[in-house]
Amino acid sequence: MTSPSAPGPVSSPRAQDDLAGFRSSSARVLVRSRRWLVALAVLLLLVPVGAWFADREGIGGQGEPSVRGVERQELWAQAVLLVLSASCGEDPRCGTGFVLEIDDEAVVVTNRHVVEGRCSTTVQPLDGSAEVAVTEVRLATDLDVGVLVLDEVVDRSPLVIGADVLLGQAIRVVGFPGAQPAVLPGYVQRIEPAGLVLAIEADHGASGSPVVDAAGEVVGQLYARRDEECCVALPIADVVEAARGAAPVAACS
Repeated sequence: MTSPSAPGPVSSPRAQDDLAGFRSSSARVLVRSRRWLVALAVLLLLVPVGAWFADREGIGGQGEPSVRGVERQELWAQAVLLVLSASCGEDPRCGTGFVLEIDDEAVVVTNRHVVEGRCSTTVQPLDGSAEVAVTEVRLATDLDVGVLVLDEVVDRSPLVIGADVLLGQAIRVVGFPGAQPAVLPGYVQRIEPAGLVLAIEADHGASGSPVVDAAGEVVGQLYARRDEECCVALPIADVVEAARGAAPVAACS
């Protein structure tokens, strides 16, 4: 494991950094050459999501994928969603959301900055099924957390909430960087008041992604970046608490 780098400034959890304009070194050339909606459509049509995840997780190839690996793929395909927001007077935004059960209610949790000030919001499931309209948007007041209510969310299994993470712990981020489904490996570099500082690369579209541990349980939510190889996530306990206090907002017109 690479030693953690020297500490640097970390954005506040209130910061509305949707990673816009940011690209990792490995993604810049690809992003310039294709429109993200076309890339997403082609990927979802041509590549079965289970096989895609098996390849990215290193559980494919020779032999059969492990049962646990397949179960994680199926759960992520159900619970992780591409969030598309048409904003009033601004360019459309994209981010990531995931299904959580909070106080016996199944909702989609994303970042506040992904959906704030929007005139309409839809979600695209990772499994390639049809877009689903959002019927209600709730925004947290203090943290960068948004809650989406869907008519069909009851049909999707929520992610399991994991234990507190430790310094140096291996994690993965599951989401839509560059509007393409991805599983990004990394580790917890620092634990600070602003959140979990992760040694990981993430592109625009990864905002709101779940941070999962080795068991596939969600331990945090990505919301900002420090630099090209470092992002910041809110601990999942903070996300849940903020979601509980989130208030409904009307769409702009």
